[in-house]
Amino acid sequence: MALNYVETTDKIIAAVGGPDNIASAGHCMTRLRLVLKDEGRADDEAVEKIKGVKSVIRQGGQYQIVIGNEVSNLFRDFRTRGDFDDSSSAEPQKAQGSVIQRLFGFISGCMTPLLPAMLGCGMMKVVLTLLVTFTELDSSGSTYIILNAMGDCFFTFLPVFLAYTTAKKLNGSPMLFMVVGAALVYPDLMTLLTDSSLETGTFLGMDCTWFFGIPVICATYPSSVLPILLMAPVMKRVETFADRVSPNVLKSFLKPLIFVIICVPVALCVLGPIGNVAGNALSGAFSAMYSTVPWLTICLLSAAMPFIVMTGMHYALIPLAVNNLALLGFDALLLTTMFCSNLAQGGASFGVGLKTKNTETKSEGIACGISAVVAGVTEPAMYGINLRYGKPMLAAVIGAGVSGLFCGIFHVVGYTMGGSPSLLTLICFIGGDEPMRGVIFGAIGAVITIVISFTLAFILYKDPARAEKEITLFSPMTGELVKLEDVPDEVFASKALGDGVAVIPGEGKVVAPCDGVVSATMDTKHAIGITSPQGMELLIHVGLNTVELDGKFYEYKVAEGDSVKAGDELIAFDIDGIRNAGYPLHTPVLVTNTDDYERVLATDAPSVKAGDVLLTIISRKEPEN
Repeated sequence: MALNYVETTDKIIAAVGGPDNIASAGHCMTRLRLVLKDEGRADDEAVEKIKGVKSVIRQGGQYQIVIGNEVSNLFRDFRTRGDFDDSSSAEPQKAQGSVIQRLFGFISGCMTPLLPAMLGCGMMKVVLTLLVTFTELDSSGSTYIILNAMGDCFFTFLPVFLAYTTAKKLNGSPMLFMVVGAALVYPDLMTLLTDSSLETGTFLGMDCTWFFGIPVICATYPSSVLPILLMAPVMKRVETFADRVSPNVLKSFLKPLIFVIICVPVALCVLGPIGNVAGNALSGAFSAMYSTVPWLTICLLSAAMPFIVMTGMHYALIPLAVNNLALLGFDALLLTTMFCSNLAQGGASFGVGLKTKNTETKSEGIACGISAVVAGVTEPAMYGINLRYGKPMLAAVIGAGVSGLFCGIFHVVGYTMGGSPSLLTLICFIGGDEPMRGVIFGAIGAVITIVISFTLAFILYKDPARAEKEITLFSPMTGELVKLEDVPDEVFASKALGDGVAVIPGEGKVVAPCDGVVSATMDTKHAIGITSPQGMELLIHVGLNTVELDGKFYEYKVAEGDSVKAGDELIAFDIDGIRNAGYPLHTPVLVTNTDDYERVLATDAPSVKAGDVLLTIISRKEPEN
């Protein structure tokens, strides 16, 4: 169901402390990501109660509001509400949490803006693989070269793009940071560091060249992530230093010159090689673990992936996945495990949707399942269904673990970054010596995870016990009671206007049956509407067909819009005058929005006095928490 973006935006902004508390705002595929000036002003409970909000996560200085598929549409309205888009220069509150949480939050903040380009180019590489596999496309022809450039350009120049997002994250100068990224992939430098015919030496057992006598380790940096991330604090501090020591009259050229002179050599001689070695070590460790016990590695990571996603730390795994793709030619650490996990979330959500007898839960379960299985967007299923009811999450974890076990045994791996792992990204498993093998076994793994998680969720899930809430309505007058179906008026007797009861009054006064607001009056003064604080809409209609009296014998004591308390006088009327005019005095007291409630029960007493209990309204049942 589509959100009312204007209403949701206004409620979110109010709940996080108002527009003046938002330093910057952005979004990923499912989350609205805010940086708040003071996170203490945000009311998590109020935010989570807003329709469309699945959950709230505080991580790495970001206030993340999980929305789901509609977050991009919501953000279009959200960004118009103040000067707090991604380019905002306002200083955010210092990131809270442990060092690990802050580190993962920083990596996530740098990588998330890159996802659209990464996924678009990744899928372009998939298309190219399909063309080569199923057509006679010449891999040495111009068409292939152009298509390959479209798919490979982002990954080749990844350090440059990452330098830009890192600068934005640190409030640095993007163009200066990008110079460092560009230096790492500069063609002549790449030739210098990779051409064995050029003069080289050795340093710490590794081939190197020299820069003013300083060893420069021979390494390549296209598709690399760690060197720029390691350089981030250095670039920020060097920029601050260069700004401080440069005289204002010379700052326009001296500050960037100092920055380049310091940062590029540090990147090439120190942190670039360290990042390269660390990346190789991580990929080597994963490769060794995957080669030794692939079934256990993928099984455990697939089962744990939902909890990694909950913290948002799956974004921090993207650098490792990119590194694996660059060095190993494949990745299972992220691509395979999220594939198993995402489909399991969808399968469990489907299980709940088909098991429940609650119409709203059924609709949500099926919609969330489709979102996870087809689009790979799991937050709606995870927060809206599986975590909400508990046991479906257990079903999803088991389904993902079993599927991960299967995929690990049969070495199902991804060969390129596609969209969020789902059925649509099965084609990302095309590659290797047997290109279609991964797709075939990946499809089998998909069936396993969906069937197991669906079946277990269907078995384990039970509609929660529901608590009934009662609202008591007091009699607005003294008199005898008549069942509504016995009222000599077909409209009232058929309950077309709502359920309730009728009173034949013994005195000419109507009082408020509850606290509320006078929501409706008539020129003929023979009826009045009240809306209670709970939203219950009441109609008190004094006599039958008395609209024909045109207000004779009636007098309002209140006006439309007035607030009233139970027992306040609403209408005075002349009983004898109405009776002598030939009109029945039956006074229906109706709950006109009866459909919003489970039941409307009338008292069994034959007569009542004003202020006695008249009706008990049972609200629609809600799950007990």
